[in-house]
Amino acid sequence: MRDLTFQRVKFTMGLPQLKRAIQEQAEKKKNFVRRSLVIGEVLSIADMATGVKCGIIYWLFGGAVRNLGSPGHVAKWFQPLQEQKYTGMFAMTERGHGSNVRGIQTEATFDLTAQEFIIDTPCENAKKMYIGNAMEGHYAAVFAQLIINGRSQGPHCFIVPVRDENGSLYPGVTVIDMLHKEGLHGVDNGILIFDKVRIPRENLLDKFGSVAPDGQYYSPIKNKSERFNVMLAALTPSRLAVTFQAMGAMKLGLTIAIRYSHSRRQFGPKAKEEVKIIEHQTQYLRLMPHLATALALTFTSRYAGDLLDEDIFHEKDLVNSRSLQALVAGLKAYSTWENITCLQDCRECTGGMGYMMENRISGLKCDSDVFVTFEGDNVVMLQVVVRELLAQYTKQYEERPLFGLLRNWTESVSDNLRTSFLAFNMDAIGNMTFLLKAVSFRERVLQRGLAARIYYKVLITSCLDSCNSLQLDGRNIELVHQYSVLDQQSQGIPSRRQVMIKKEDIFSAWNSCLHHVASLSLAHIHRVTLEQFSLAVGSCPVREDQTLLMKFCLLYGTKLVFQERAWYLEHKYLTPASSVQIRSQLLNLCDSVKEDALKVISAFNIPHSSIHAPIAGIPNPRAAWAFYPPPQPQEQPKSSGEGVGHQRLKFGAKL
Repeated sequence: MRDLTFQRVKFTMGLPQLKRAIQEQAEKKKNFVRRSLVIGEVLSIADMATGVKCGIIYWLFGGAVRNLGSPGHVAKWFQPLQEQKYTGMFAMTERGHGSNVRGIQTEATFDLTAQEFIIDTPCENAKKMYIGNAMEGHYAAVFAQLIINGRSQGPHCFIVPVRDENGSLYPGVTVIDMLHKEGLHGVDNGILIFDKVRIPRENLLDKFGSVAPDGQYYSPIKNKSERFNVMLAALTPSRLAVTFQAMGAMKLGLTIAIRYSHSRRQFGPKAKEEVKIIEHQTQYLRLMPHLATALALTFTSRYAGDLLDEDIFHEKDLVNSRSLQALVAGLKAYSTWENITCLQDCRECTGGMGYMMENRISGLKCDSDVFVTFEGDNVVMLQVVVRELLAQYTKQYEERPLFGLLRNWTESVSDNLRTSFLAFNMDAIGNMTFLLKAVSFRERVLQRGLAARIYYKVLITSCLDSCNSLQLDGRNIELVHQYSVLDQQSQGIPSRRQVMIKKEDIFSAWNSCLHHVASLSLAHIHRVTLEQFSLAVGSCPVREDQTLLMKFCLLYGTKLVFQERAWYLEHKYLTPASSVQIRSQLLNLCDSVKEDALKVISAFNIPHSSIHAPIAGIPNPRAAWAFYPPPQPQEQPKSSGEGVGHQRLKFGAKL
């Protein structure tokens, strides 16, 4: 399987379209990010292992060279990579540190006399683990602590030779095969151990930090923490690539399950033909919300890709685009979790046939399961989102304290009005305006509440003395926060009685609020995806397509509110009666779009050779027993078009 995957990678990357895409990456041409992301999605649909291995070699290793190296490094390392003269790997994760990259223990000690770095694995926890392409790669982009004169300058990236042209390991390098995994059997993952391996000084990727021949360290960013953040920000595109790969798996799984559901028949009225299983409420109620989510993720991910393209094309430092980093981190977590849930439902909705490897769904599940921890653990990704949300929240008080206070007071009053009895007459329950306001309300309330909780847990201020009579619920704590910020600004510097912060208190406060953090992060992504879906519908030029997409957009928004209905009831945004209305709308929308679903999955334009599932109407001589005729929509006549009796339904939107 590994050899086959490697041959597929070589063949794929030799195609003119792919070679052109890699060249555009090197030259950072406009829109290269979006094109590369779509290529990654297409490759993952065809074969997930091939898509992932291409990503390791060109997005991770190649991306490290492009984004962390100098033009000289790009010429030396990236151009031969384009010509397939060698392959690379990306070595960041260690046995002892995965998400906490700052704590990695691999060392790169500078030898002034030899003008070399000594790459060393000092302990068991410093072993590089889960490294993709470890059993075949020639070079590794290794993250290690840069040490000069016994002092660490923090993690930096180094190009370390692992194998020669004949595939033999260099002295001092040990590679251990990690063997079998749940999925991605075509990708070789291994452990890298370095025993004082020497590399030239020039092998440090030095865009953000370099070492001169005299041993002096230079960096345009003096603060070590900021420098580290800049390095990680440069790798943001690879995180978005995972979102596109997860979407590819999701779209393929839905295509197979929906086509099968429109062909397979089971149960029905007495003395009549059995009905298609898509007619059963439990079937369409499980599949249609996932299809709506896939559309929402498609439009939002493309939006994020466009933002990335714009920043990179104009040579902006991604570290300054913190909101974009947060969006990408949130999308990565949300899309990969949704993919896992979606594929499980697709598997169950296709019964025993879905369990068979020939029908792709079970393989997709196994192959894409790693995405929830790959390129950043999802729970950690949620924390990245919330740190930025809190930074935005507090910034309004620091820059314009009075305006921030008035704005927050206005929003609080507005939110109180929304939860009053009269508010329910303002917007029709379930329309797009209502749904957008609902998800915005949830994000805003969770954001205010989290800021208040953390502030109260961390800070001891003099204003608490004057507020002892207050009942310290979330809103009153927020008033304390606003008051103290205004007081500190007016006094110039805080007095000893005003503020007392301990680092361990910050950690404990944050740790005790992680459930709140996760809720806020997902609420933010829910709001952004619904907004982007709504904007995409509004910009659709074909009226029929726009009408169809609006139904799915309403379904997506209804799903978001319905799944959090307990929270909305607790906060009096919904009444029991309106909650019932939301549930009824969800059921009705799922029923109304079940036939339209065939048009949507057809618009995904997945070739039959990539679907490759007999239950989806794609003949396979190896599994003739699994074949089901392709679905024929009631309103569409049979056609001799692509596939046996299959017709591409008209749908102008590009999905």
